[in-house]
Amino acid sequence: MPSYSSDRRSVLKIFGAIGATCAYPFASDELFGQTAPPHHHPAVQSTAAEHFLNDTDFKTISRIADLIIPETDTPGAIGAGVPDYIDMVISRNLDHQTIVADGLRWLDAEARRTNEKPFMELDEHQQVGILEPLCEAADANPANPARTVGFFALLKSLTADGYYTSKIGLIDELGYSGNAARESYPVCSDMKHG
Repeated sequence: MPSYSSDRRSVLKIFGAIGATCAYPFASDELFGQTAPPHHHPAVQSTAAEHFLNDTDFKTISRIADLIIPETDTPGAIGAGVPDYIDMVISRNLDHQTIVADGLRWLDAEARRTNEKPFMELDEHQQVGILEPLCEAADANPANPARTVGFFALLKSLTADGYYTSKIGLIDELGYSGNAARESYPVCSDMKHG
């Protein structure tokens, strides 16, 4: 089986088109990229005391985000501060707190059932083996009522939201240069004139 963190495009294919799952939970002025402090690298600077989630849950959420958008030639979810974004969103939403708490309990129980270890002690192949069916189910039916599918869909959406509203995702990865004045506007040749 290929290494899932070796190529972002293959990971995104494995985990579905995450861009289609984005559902921003806040007003546009509260998007992560607009509130993240400059030069903050949470993988180095964050501590458990700064988080809503406990240290174990924060590490698990971080690992899932890293599996969804790993580091390649550009920083991945960790480098973009996505775990901190997810933690912030969860801290402000009681429904998300319930979904994540239930999902994390299920994730460790499933890891112990299938591999006799907690999720964080599994290798990448085993972790992806647990998450991939959830991703496939969420992609096949976004309204899937299964709580475990909802858990993964929420984390996938929040990972995409955090990453693609960060400087790393929006500017470095996608190459967005902001609004720019045009000298002229292209004419649409397909338009029919009345």
